[in-house]
Amino acid sequence: MWRKVAFIIIIGTMIFSVSDYFFTMRDSYNKYLEGEYYFQYRATTRPVMDPDTWFDTIENFEQVSSLDFSDTKTFLLYEPETEVYAIKPHDGVCTVIYGSQTAEDFPIYNLRFEGNDEEYFNGTKQLTYEEYIDLLNTPSAERPNGIKLGTNDMTDYKNVLKFSIIMVCVDAFLFLLLFLFHKSDNDVLFDIALIVGTLYNIFFEIISAVMF
Repeated sequence: MWRKVAFIIIIGTMIFSVSDYFFTMRDSYNKYLEGEYYFQYRATTRPVMDPDTWFDTIENFEQVSSLDFSDTKTFLLYEPETEVYAIKPHDGVCTVIYGSQTAEDFPIYNLRFEGNDEEYFNGTKQLTYEEYIDLLNTPSAERPNGIKLGTNDMTDYKNVLKFSIIMVCVDAFLFLLLFLFHKSDNDVLFDIALIVGTLYNIFFEIISAVMF
């Protein structure tokens, strides 16, 4: 009887591990729809004042000369055509990433996006499930307009797949051993292999659940 239970556990954990891969993919997409997961969209800055007009009037000169250009946000607001990455839009502003620096509450109006990226960035359009997964599976260097992931957690399903493949391969080897021990009527080794295999699957599935 206990052997049947062991086989049920092994097969059940294998099925659960494989199904968890598809669940994790769908869960990633759901978090994207809810706004927890997001992409970093490349954009270029549009200055609040054309640099060519800085010295046109005394007012312009005084305004510019009083600015602290060591502040990332100020620098980007007055520097044209500077490449940044934009994230987390809300109420007409967003966070921009410039190299290793970030600027909060940056006006979206002062950013120019390529193609229809601004619609997806603002959330007025959303990727379908298939488009989302295709974009995640596309190498970063090949993604359109240099789109980046907001967090590596978005692709956790890839690690789940690796775990599932490892489990299936180990279990395939386990079943081969069980078959050989059964053919040779070696019940002791059969039982040992079955117990070890069952414990391995349980432990492996717990580790996978905790990690992902």
